[in-house]
Amino acid sequence: MAVKNFIIKESYNDSVVLMNAANEVRNKFSCKDISAVMATPQNLELLESLGILEDAGRGATPADLVVAVKTESESAASQMLDEFKKVLSKKAAIRKTSSDVSFDEVLKNEDSLVLISIPGRYVRREAERAINAGKNVMVFSDNVSIEDEIFLKNKAAKKNLLFMGPDCGTAIINGKGLGFANVIRKGRIGIVGASGSGIQEVTTIIHKLGFGVSQAIGVGGRDVKSQVGGIMLKAAMDYFENDSETDIVTIISKPPDAEVADEIIAKAKKSAKKYVINFLTMELADFDKILFASTLEEAALKSCRCVDDRAAIPKTDFRAVKKPGKYLRGLYSGGTLCYEALYLLKDCEIYSNTPINKKFKMENPFKSEKHCLVDMGEDDFTRGYPHPMMDFTLRKARIEEEAKASEVGVLLLDCALGWGCHSDPAGELAPSVEAAKKINPELVVVASITGSAEDPQNYEKQKKTLAASGVEVFPTNAQAVSACRKILFEK
Repeated sequence: MAVKNFIIKESYNDSVVLMNAANEVRNKFSCKDISAVMATPQNLELLESLGILEDAGRGATPADLVVAVKTESESAASQMLDEFKKVLSKKAAIRKTSSDVSFDEVLKNEDSLVLISIPGRYVRREAERAINAGKNVMVFSDNVSIEDEIFLKNKAAKKNLLFMGPDCGTAIINGKGLGFANVIRKGRIGIVGASGSGIQEVTTIIHKLGFGVSQAIGVGGRDVKSQVGGIMLKAAMDYFENDSETDIVTIISKPPDAEVADEIIAKAKKSAKKYVINFLTMELADFDKILFASTLEEAALKSCRCVDDRAAIPKTDFRAVKKPGKYLRGLYSGGTLCYEALYLLKDCEIYSNTPINKKFKMENPFKSEKHCLVDMGEDDFTRGYPHPMMDFTLRKARIEEEAKASEVGVLLLDCALGWGCHSDPAGELAPSVEAAKKINPELVVVASITGSAEDPQNYEKQKKTLAASGVEVFPTNAQAVSACRKILFEK
């Protein structure tokens, strides 16, 4: 195999555009070893770690675009470069035909929210301009320093504006989904979350139960850390306190730092609104108008029961075939769903790259061991690849790899629908599942679908596609995990 780096001088492109273009080439040529990145020091370090950096790439400047390929011959690499250029040119033509406006024009118009997705080091400058112009801001970008995050959130809070992020993957504002978000009906439940996949899971369960959401405000995962102090989560609580269209406020987060959790609970106690608080894995006693939930499913159900106490989650009819002594392997695209699964199996020894108990930390996230649940949205898996909700390359390969181990009895997957996600996730997963079951006929594959009937991917079609490939499909992550427990851990 030969490594080849192609340098396109002075050619800046957004990282998402580059990753999607590289993914099209990857799929066309059935070659997983292709990446396209701007030649920043961090990205060159990434290519080095992937084993696809050579001297030509090392000599590139941060304004240059590097296309790195590992393939059988230089001629094959050149063909892939030509295809990459065609795809990138096509995407550029599409962007030019859209109604492009300058950022200055955006700041002058009447819209009240600006979404920013640019390299992290530029976020402070542009976000500050937006806040000064009186705009609420959602930052999809990561790699923003915590000092910049604190500065921007304090500035926004003083102006009674929202600063969602950085690394905010999900929000639903005035009925419009931003980032990875689902089509959810309007209702009386307000959501504020430090977790994108957690917001998706809770809002879709609420929707499936016939209820709706007023707004879903993401704040970024670091907001609940003591350094940031929950600045935006508390600002979102203030917003909902004064919102006549919200009766119940639901908070979703992995466990905050202790002092931040105390401040949030104290603030909720003073509120006139009802609260459902889900600090995932934290088991707390209900207090007056505050209901606590330890899982995402429970948070959604309790929120709906605040509107109608008859709300109930239908259970999927499932007959477990016991597989004692076999291993569970979970391959997740949603980090908070993976964390919920670890909590639901906390009495079992489950290894993970994001464990609740650090003694069960995986030595190598690319190599499974014993029972394990892997968050494939973590940085180890997204270097040079789009997020696994958009690109299934690594997960498909891992599904078939897991099936080769005869000791594996159950494979657990999540399938995320909605805006920003892959247009046909079940169609991507199904062939790999079928291949895995041919390799290991006794393998049980279990999956949950995070989505609503109105999502663009067509929920029922996705469900039928997975079921036809031999997957046991469940409407919630918690039910899917419960099925795995029945197969492997219950006598």
